[in-house]
Amino acid sequence: MFNHKTILSLLFAPCSLLFVLCSLLLMVSCNKPSDEAKVAASMWMRVSEADSTLEGFRLIEGEGGKPRYVAPIIEHSASPEVDTYHQLHHHGVAVESEIMAYRIYFDQKQTIDVYAKKTPRLELATSYWYPSDAQLADHYGDDVLRVSGTVGVGAVKPWNGKKMVHIAPVQERSQRIVYCTNDSAAMEVSVKGWETEGKVVDMTVRYTILAGHRDMRCDVFLSEPLDSLCTGVQVVPLKYPELQSSYTKYLPEGIVVGSWGTDWPVNDTVKYAKETVGLGVFVPAEYAAEPVRDNRNVLCMLKGKPCDRVCGENKCYIRFYLTCVAQKEDNPPATTPEDFYALLDEWAKAVGF
Repeated sequence: MFNHKTILSLLFAPCSLLFVLCSLLLMVSCNKPSDEAKVAASMWMRVSEADSTLEGFRLIEGEGGKPRYVAPIIEHSASPEVDTYHQLHHHGVAVESEIMAYRIYFDQKQTIDVYAKKTPRLELATSYWYPSDAQLADHYGDDVLRVSGTVGVGAVKPWNGKKMVHIAPVQERSQRIVYCTNDSAAMEVSVKGWETEGKVVDMTVRYTILAGHRDMRCDVFLSEPLDSLCTGVQVVPLKYPELQSSYTKYLPEGIVVGSWGTDWPVNDTVKYAKETVGLGVFVPAEYAAEPVRDNRNVLCMLKGKPCDRVCGENKCYIRFYLTCVAQKEDNPPATTPEDFYALLDEWAKAVGF
């Protein structure tokens, strides 16, 4: 298992000076974006007060305003018996542009959650995903989605023929910051030894965000082809079907799925208000099979294609895109489900980074 001490010891073990310098630069640049940065990445290990000598150690405000000690890391791996969800602050790796931030839950769900900005700016280096009362008063954004056990927006999941399920059993789970520059950042979630479809498969899912973008690109790398993978969006709110709005459309370019709705994003319904969001996923035609759905998700089955030389030892590759619009934003590009679904169609025709 790689915990924060293991990673730091690796950084300072005998190895090339270039590797050490690059690793330290990545940690600093991702968790403390420069004045020129328009994107950032965030990955923090929960530690104790006794770890105060760690590089980047700090005391922050966690969920519910509780104090928490954290230190920056760039990757973490563990067996499935380890509670990685609670080992990492904000429960997994995250990336942000000035418009949106996304995190991957570090457990069998591997779900993508959303933090929307009111004012375009980078916030995770100061809010750590959980803005304080003072920051909320200063027009900070916040989490806008209760993902629960759903696909969230753009998570990769297996389909069991009736519904979406989670990624288990596996031998090992990993997350990492792939890279972080002023204009682009990528985060990754991987599993090794995943038992599915009568195979043992390694899968890596990489999400890339660009400056000025609310959407992300997703690249999926598989050691063996799979027929049961899907992605999509959750319906909102989860508990009230009569209030849900969803969307599926075939385009010449591929398949679009979307949803629109209003719900509380967290359990605290006193301090926080309901949030209205639009969620969208576009799967290009070469990777799109057929749309499916269950009572909590609007989905699209995925089909891989053989990897080329950039995939390393992987045999199969998939690409798709995800996006979100939140009414929390000062100037959201859509304010009704009809407008949002029309926006999704135009986005799907133009996206391609």
